[in-house]
Amino acid sequence: MERAEVLSVREFRAGLAETIRRVRDEGPVFIGSHRRAEVVLMSVEQYDELRGATPRRPVPRRIAVEEAVASVRAEGLEPSAEGLARLEAVAGGHMSPEEAVAQALEPYRRD
Repeated sequence: MERAEVLSVREFRAGLAETIRRVRDEGPVFIGSHRRAEVVLMSVEQYDELRGATPRRPVPRRIAVEEAVASVRAEGLEPSAEGLARLEAVAGGHMSPEEAVAQALEPYRRD
């Protein structure tokens, strides 16, 4: 099986969002140095399929919100009180994730 191009670590870092889109749309992406593949980036679905694992069940909202807050805190940041309230509303099913994003972006909207 012939491998597709190998992204350098610099290319991967610079185009992270595009690489993730590419993985979702086109399949695994090889990353390495000197154009020699060292790692493979693939979607969770591709990984599960490769392992023969059963499909993942959707994560309950409360767990997803707790993991998101923990991830932000692991980066040394603290969500605002307004942000935490929005996340709590999403976790409780009182607000959709799309509504929470729209509210968060509202102050930055240009009319």
